[in-house]
Formats: sequence, structure tokens, C-alpha cells
Amino acid sequence: MKNVFTVIVLALLLIATESCRRKGNETLRNGGLTTDMIKDSTRVSFAETEFVFDTINQGDKVEHIFAFTNTGDKDLIIANAFGSCGCTVPEYPKEPIAPGKSGEVKVTFNSAGKEGNQKKSITMVMNTALRNEVVYLSGFVVKKE
Repeated sequence: MKNVFTVIVLALLLIATESCRRKGNETLRNGGLTTDMIKDSTRVSFAETEFVFDTINQGDKVEHIFAFTNTGDKDLIIANAFGSCGCTVPEYPKEPIAPGKSGEVKVTFNSAGKEGNQKKSITMVMNTALRNEVVYLSGFVVKKE
């Protein structure tokens, strides 16, 4: 009888663990968006999707703000945002953006150790049809003498 009880408890633990693992993997696959967020997708419109900073000196930092508007009929949620490398860092709103409202993503590019033509992408995981909305910073970095 003790063995049967042990097997039942272990089976229940295994089922519970597997259920939690699947839910966690689903959220990871969707970049931090839950199934409910994806069902409530909306639309976003950026004022611009690329900012060209022209020529800067190696070691300079460039900051730019990408303005956007929620053009859909559901709250816009940015679940995550990241640059194509560690030199490009976005700051984004953590709270939902209501339909018709605007927000901004501030991006800082650090040109230390960079040289020549640069084109950095910033990917934002949102509850839009595309899920991954991308904007770019580009320009030329002159090597420090």
C-alpha cells in the first residue's frame, strides 16, 4: 500500500512539473508574451523606423527616441526590447499603452570599439501581428587616432 501511495504522489508531481515547464517554454517561445497577450493583438505605428546619425567619433554615444502610437483597439504591450549587440540599449515603457495613445523607446548606441559603417537593430516584442517590431540606428564611426 505504501508503494502505491508513493507512485501516485510521484505521478502527480511529474504531471504538475510538466505542466509548469510547458507554460514557461510557451512564454519563452513568444518572447515574453503570454497566450492571452497574443490573442489581444493590436497595431503599432512608428514615426520613423530608422535613424541615421551620420558620422561620429569612436567612443561617442548616440541617443535617439523612437516615437510610436498604438493604432489598434487593444492595449499595446511591450514584453521585451533588445539591441542587436550589447552596444545598443533600449529603454521602453513597461506599462500597457492604451489605444490611440503614444509612447517612446529611447535607444543609446555606444560606439566604443566600433569602426566604419554601423547598422544596429532594436527588436521589440509586442502584442502585434508581427510580434517582433524592429527599428534601426545607422551611421559611420571614425576610428580614434
